[in-house]
Amino acid sequence: MKQHNIIAERILNDMTDGVITVDMQGKIITLNAAAERILGIRAEEVDSHGFGEIFLEMDGADEFCQAILDAVYESSVSHNRIVPFCNNGQQMALVLTTTFLKTTDADGGKLGVIGVFSDISELQKLQEAEARHAEELKIKHRELQDAYLKTEQGNQQLQAALKKVQVIRITATAFTIILFLGIGLYVWNRKPAAFTQRPSAPPTDQMTAKTSVTVTPQPVTSGIALAGKLQPLQMVNVTSPLTGKVAQIMVRYGDVVTAGQSLLGMDIGEARIKQREAEAAYIKAVANYRQIEKWTGGSEVTRANRSLAKAKMSLENQKKTLEETERLYKKGIIATTEYDSARHQYVNQQMDYQSAEDELKAAVDKGNPQNLKVARYEMDNAETRLKQIEKEIAAAVVVSPVSGIVMKPSGGGQTKDAKTVERGGSFQTGELMLAIGDLSGFSVACKLDEVDVTRVKNGQKVKVSGDAFPGEQMNGVIGSISSQAEDGDSSGRGSSSTFSVRVVIDSVSAEIRKRIMVGMTANLEIVVYEKADALMVPISAVTSEQGKHFVSRKKAGTPAAVEKVEVTTGYTTQDAVEIVKGVKAGDVLEFAAPAPPAGPSGKNGKK
Repeated sequence: MKQHNIIAERILNDMTDGVITVDMQGKIITLNAAAERILGIRAEEVDSHGFGEIFLEMDGADEFCQAILDAVYESSVSHNRIVPFCNNGQQMALVLTTTFLKTTDADGGKLGVIGVFSDISELQKLQEAEARHAEELKIKHRELQDAYLKTEQGNQQLQAALKKVQVIRITATAFTIILFLGIGLYVWNRKPAAFTQRPSAPPTDQMTAKTSVTVTPQPVTSGIALAGKLQPLQMVNVTSPLTGKVAQIMVRYGDVVTAGQSLLGMDIGEARIKQREAEAAYIKAVANYRQIEKWTGGSEVTRANRSLAKAKMSLENQKKTLEETERLYKKGIIATTEYDSARHQYVNQQMDYQSAEDELKAAVDKGNPQNLKVARYEMDNAETRLKQIEKEIAAAVVVSPVSGIVMKPSGGGQTKDAKTVERGGSFQTGELMLAIGDLSGFSVACKLDEVDVTRVKNGQKVKVSGDAFPGEQMNGVIGSISSQAEDGDSSGRGSSSTFSVRVVIDSVSAEIRKRIMVGMTANLEIVVYEKADALMVPISAVTSEQGKHFVSRKKAGTPAAVEKVEVTTGYTTQDAVEIVKGVKAGDVLEFAAPAPPAGPSGKNGKK
């Protein structure tokens, strides 16, 4: 027998799978070397502790514990499942098989639970990697198919283009042949007199006039003119703090208010009802938590303990009665029916005792840590709801969050989210009520077509003026440019796309603000180019050769000598171009002046 135990112990320790055995009192009987490695627990640590003390307090071991408990509750069923487990911060996946152990005798006594498990984390990672690689291969295969289809389409288009080129070549050749034939016939049929005409006088060379210009710095500004409506710098929405009706209106649309000024007063009748309901729910939740917190000494557990003690006493008395009845029955003093009745009563009393034990266990289980945690969460939630309602009631008077002008929210009262505020009107919590326009500055919304929008960028200067405030000019900048065109003619015929642009005027003087009102028309000039000392020269002074630009500059000291200088050009207007590099202020450039239109004599109009 000792040899058998040694062999069994050796086999158990040499297994690559972890093995754990727990008896009916929750004590860990067996924990082999593989189980120590997988679970991160040494066998010496569990000698004086139960299964619950070791594993129920561990983070990431909930499903492992549940599998062991399921084996206890369902003693006739074996379980096989994959459960997550956390070993010192390392997440693993364990395949766990649990079996309930019973004695081999006829009664089938309960011994405990054995669990066999192994770590399959690497296997799961390999399976995930294999699935990921398979998906990548599918994507690559799909990309190759698309590339092949595009190549085939390109070949087809190339063949069609080659056919078109051949047709064009044949047509051009035929046209050239016909043209030369026509010219030949025309020359052949001309009258001889045509060759006896007096030859015309040889043309005289037209003298090209030369002019010069001195390079001088000058300011250059270019802009885009637009129009829009003056709006507040920003809109701050005011929402309803609670669900209810408007009881009092303290401002009107268009009024100028300061930060913290009262705007509206809400009816708090319904909010008071919700407050009382929330307070009642909070009181019940607190009482329930206090009851579960002291559950082991409560009335239900005490009553279950008394029932168990009473059932135990009745079982002991019935056992004595059965023993006495059996002794009398064996002596032949009493009848068999009386003995059978005593034995049946004893069995019934055993069942009553077992029921009392189960009732006590169920009563004690109601006060477990999980139920206590649930009760605490319910109490905290009830307290949070009560505080939220109290906060809403305290905010029943709606105040302005910023200084500005009272306006309707976006939609102008025509949409569900922006209805007009009236006395008695109902609003839900968070629903839009008013908007406060910030008048510390202004903004202007306008639209640019697709040609001009490419010349505009965020931060560019904008000059703002208006017919309603003549003589005054405000300085703004481009605040935002929409990256998507506005909805318009989807056919694309006869119209160009437009893009929304927002101009921001951060600060306005107090004097100008007195003359400006929201909604006035504003004239905008977006400065797309501005330079105070640009070197501008006539366009005809610059020539181009092979993608490069040149000017003819007179040499200093020898005015008659001219040198060719390569330059870099910049901004271009209708009749002038900026020289960025190559010349400097004071240089004299020489160039051919444009010839005037030809007159009746055919010599530039000169007689």
